[in-house]
Parts: sequence; C-alpha cells; structure tokens
Amino acid sequence: MEAFVEPLFVNIAIIFSFTHLLNMFFPLHPGVIPSLKNQVIFGLISGVGALVCMLFPIETLKDSFFDLRNVPIMIVTLYAGWLPGAICSLFVLMARIGIGGEFAWLGVILTFLAYVVCLIYHGFFDQDKRRWISAIYIALVYTLFYILFIHTYLQFLTLDFYLVYFSSFLIAFFSCIFLIERLVKINMQLKETVYLDKLAVAGQMAAAIAHEVRNPMTTIRGMIQFLGSTTSDPKLKEHSPLLIEELDRTNKIITDYLSMVKPDEPKLERISLENVLIDVVSLTAPYGAINNVEVTTSKIGSYQVCIDEQKLKQGLINIIKNGIEAIEENGTIHVYQYKLTKRNITIAIEDNGKGMTETELEQIGLPFYTTKAKGTGLGMMVTYKLIQDMGGKLRYESELNEGTRVLLTLPLYTKSNPLPEEVIE
Repeated sequence: MEAFVEPLFVNIAIIFSFTHLLNMFFPLHPGVIPSLKNQVIFGLISGVGALVCMLFPIETLKDSFFDLRNVPIMIVTLYAGWLPGAICSLFVLMARIGIGGEFAWLGVILTFLAYVVCLIYHGFFDQDKRRWISAIYIALVYTLFYILFIHTYLQFLTLDFYLVYFSSFLIAFFSCIFLIERLVKINMQLKETVYLDKLAVAGQMAAAIAHEVRNPMTTIRGMIQFLGSTTSDPKLKEHSPLLIEELDRTNKIITDYLSMVKPDEPKLERISLENVLIDVVSLTAPYGAINNVEVTTSKIGSYQVCIDEQKLKQGLINIIKNGIEAIEENGTIHVYQYKLTKRNITIAIEDNGKGMTETELEQIGLPFYTTKAKGTGLGMMVTYKLIQDMGGKLRYESELNEGTRVLLTLPLYTKSNPLPEEVIE
C-alpha cells in the first residue's frame, strides 16, 4: 500500500502547488470571463502541472500507468472552459501516447472521458449555488466510469489499489475546488480592501476642500448669472451660460465626493423590488429614447427587499445611464431577475453596447476612472458605495463588442432576514 500512497500524495502536492502558482500570476475572481490569451495560459499551466504529475506514477502495477493527471484536466475545464481543458488534455494525450505500453489506449480513453464529462456539466458547475452539488455529481459519474473501465481490462488490480487510488483522486479533486473557492474569496476581500483604501483617501480629500471651494463658487455663479442678465456686452451674454454650466458641473463633482464621505446611514425599509424597477425604467426610458436606446424590464415577481429606496433608485439610474451612454447606435437595455437564493435576489442590467476589456473591468469604481470624454469617474464610485451601504453587492461582466451585464445582489426580506429594527424588537 505504501507504494501506492507515496506517489499519489506527491501528485496532490503538485496539483496544489500549480493552483497557487496560477493564482499568484493570474488572481482568480468570480464571474470573470478570462480573455483568449489567459485561457491559453491557463491551459498551458494546467498542462504542465498534469505532465509533472505523470513524472510520479505508481510504478508497481505492471505495464499500467496511474497518477492524478486527470484532476488538472477536470479542474481547468470546469473553471475556465473548453479551450484550456482541451489544451491540457492534448498535453496529457501526447505524453501518454509517447510513453506507450500495452494499456496506452486505456489511458487515452480515460483522459478523453475526464474532459468530456466536465465539458458536459460545465454549465451546471458554473452556477454558484449548485457548484458543490455539481462537483459531487461529476466526481461520482467519472469515478464510476473509471472503475468500470479498469476493472474490465485490468483484472490484476487489487482492492488496496482501488481504495487508495480513488480516495486520493477524490481528495485531490474536492480539495482543489475548495482551495480555488477560498482563493477567490481572499482575492475579492483584497480587492475590496484596496478599493476601500482608495475610497478613504478620496474621502479625506473631499472633507478637506469641499466646503472651502463651494462657498466662493456659489458667489461666482451668482455674479456671472447677474452680469449675464444685465450686461450689454454680447460676448459676456454668449459665454455666461457656459460658465454657469461648468460651475454646476464642478459643484456636482463636490456633491459626489460628499455623498461618499458624509455620515448618511441608509434608511432600510421593506419595499417591493419590482415597483422600484418599474419606476427606474420609467425615469430612464426618455433619456434612452433620446439616444435611440430601448430600456425594458421583465416581470420580477412580488419580492420584498430590505433597502433604502432612494439610494437604490439613484444607484440603478446611474447604472442604466452608463449603459445608455455605452451604446453607440440603436440598442437595448434589459432588466431581469438573474438568480434567487433564500436570502438574496440578484438583478441583471444587461446592454448590447461596446463592452469593456478585462483591464477596464478591473478599474470600474476607482476614483477618477472613466471611459467617457466628459465623465468625472465618480459616478460609479458613488454607486458602489450606495449599494454596499445597503448590504448589497455589485458585479460587472463584460466582453469587448459584446455588451455588459451588471449583477446587483440585494438582501431579501424574510423571516430569517428581517429589518434591523425588527431584530431589536
């Protein structure tokens, strides 16, 4: 049995090491669709990891060749898609054929089976609430087929081998999924920490200068408005509206700053989410019509959420307005229910605009970052804070020239998740 255990534990250590290595250079984040370049890199790294596993096989089983090379294939296919899985599988197939032996054909079949099973169930695994259930089902299906094949064609294998090998296989598979899920959460926490640090810096700046700048601005605006209405100078009459407009825009920047730092606790209340969405669509539809964009919503259902209605409306209007401005020609923005759990509901705001690159996605919500010619880069920063203050979450998914989907998760009103004041009572 020791001859089985030692190489398999070495294989497990190799898989964990390559998972950490991949996360070190390409931090894992939920819902982020890797670019074509990253998919190829994921496939290459996982392929190398599988080949390293093949350097440490069980060597006491005649002409057979057993290791955990199929675990990287399954993991990368489930998490990154068909292309990385295909690249990793190709590495393994070429290596196994190169090694040769009487049972090389069986190794090829089992490798191909690992890829196909995970490819079939990739869609189910990609849903967060079904991830572990899907993983158990995938492991069970593949293990049963694996045992069936080797029991039929490799009758010299003992019970000790079956117990040790498949225990190691399942430990490696589930532990790797657990490790990746933990890394994803840690990466998200680090990202939020960096964001909050930048938000704090922006807040300190705002608190220091806002009131000092606003007072003289108000005086200047009043004087320009007065002179523009009373002067006979045509140049002053012509340019005074533009000056007032720029002062108002500057004032809005200061207002956005203050909305991030002033102690304004959200007034959580129980409201109908569908009614809020209908109101927001009604408010933004005229702006969309001016820009040849249709704003629509599907029936959400009678779900009650614990939120600050005005803050939610402000955040949704900002998101939809950004979507409208991202559509260069005729387009649509659709609001619909994306996912429902016992405690939360996720709403999607999806447009068919120009989309964003992976680099642009990472910058959303940071101070002064904007893709608009006249934007300040503060609108989405304010929106993120509004949503976070209500206990919600905001996530962007986008591909260049394919459009953008914004996922807004809000806490449901339930008996197990009531309003804060109801808990006190």
